[in-house]
Amino acid sequence: MPILDAVFSKLGRPAGRALDPTIRDIVHSVLKEHGYASPAEVQALRDEVRDMRGRVDGMQKRLDEVVALADRARGEASATREAAEARSLAAERGANERVTAMAERLAQLEARLSEAASPRGAVPARGAARPELGLAAARCRVDGCKNDVRSKGFCSSHYQQWRRGTLKNFVGPEGHVMVDGNAYQVPASFAAGKAELRSGKIYVDGVRA
Repeated sequence: MPILDAVFSKLGRPAGRALDPTIRDIVHSVLKEHGYASPAEVQALRDEVRDMRGRVDGMQKRLDEVVALADRARGEASATREAAEARSLAAERGANERVTAMAERLAQLEARLSEAASPRGAVPARGAARPELGLAAARCRVDGCKNDVRSKGFCSSHYQQWRRGTLKNFVGPEGHVMVDGNAYQVPASFAAGKAELRSGKIYVDGVRA
């Protein structure tokens, strides 16, 4: 723009300073005619850009805060989930331990009841006639066992085997029985009965199962 260059060069001289306002208006008019922004418009644009930058910086700060809060929330949720899982496992272990303790307690009570019901555990009332000393106590049903009965016709040792279903030739609580080294299943109603094999068929206490 040769004309503008000449105008600005004139403004640098003493005479040009007196004409500065008028020439400045002319320059603004010329800039406007050529599609250039005026200094005021440029300054306004700079202010707007500065304001926008400030708003963007504020939004970025808020976004960083939101991201930090989200990360903290995820961490707290993970910690809460892990704590809940730990409590669940502890509760499950505690429940299993309580069930085991109750089963042991029930077995002890059952043993005491069996002993109390057996002739050896019976205590005669005061003044009642005492049993004869020659009367033999009930013996275990297992052949060759001379121990006293605890329950179901078995001594303590054989009773535990029967409960596990491993007492040979006697039907377990769930109907399992081992005869001649082979396992068989009969109705649970035959539990505690003595089984034998006849012509390939299982008989319990003389009755075909």
